[in-house]
Amino acid sequence: MKELTTDDRLFYFERNWFTLDGLWIIEVEKATNFETALAVDLAVWERLFKIVYRRIKEYLKADTGTVAGIVDVLAFRWSCEEWEYAVEQPSPHEARVSIRKCPYNEMMKRNADRKAVIPRICKDICIPIYEAAVASLNPAVRLCRTKFMGLGDDVCSFELTLEQKH
Repeated sequence: MKELTTDDRLFYFERNWFTLDGLWIIEVEKATNFETALAVDLAVWERLFKIVYRRIKEYLKADTGTVAGIVDVLAFRWSCEEWEYAVEQPSPHEARVSIRKCPYNEMMKRNADRKAVIPRICKDICIPIYEAAVASLNPAVRLCRTKFMGLGDDVCSFELTLEQKH
């Protein structure tokens, strides 16, 4: 067996993660149609991210009873995938995040064949997977999003608020 370094493994997975995502949805679309491909894509991402975020939470020992802990989990993934983002006022009860660069959006913008589907991917995939992901980490946290790069805004916005029990 060939000995690999951590950098070797990172190169392999980093370079192939996004390619796999793009290729499989294109192939599902070819085999069926765009609507079916979106439905399957959403189902896969919702299930995958529940697992991924649970694993990140355990790895970081993050307290997802707080908004700050949930932001830590999301930010870990975004940093691994080289998103550009800023977290504003993280606290146990609320935080705002602005995404300035999404690698998925960037890849689709560079591909003339996929550029036209960016709004559908944003509305039908990205928006619901974050709602499901945040709910899976803590159902008492509300996610509000008002800006979306895939719909023409300059950033994607995330406002997370922990509902207070009275």
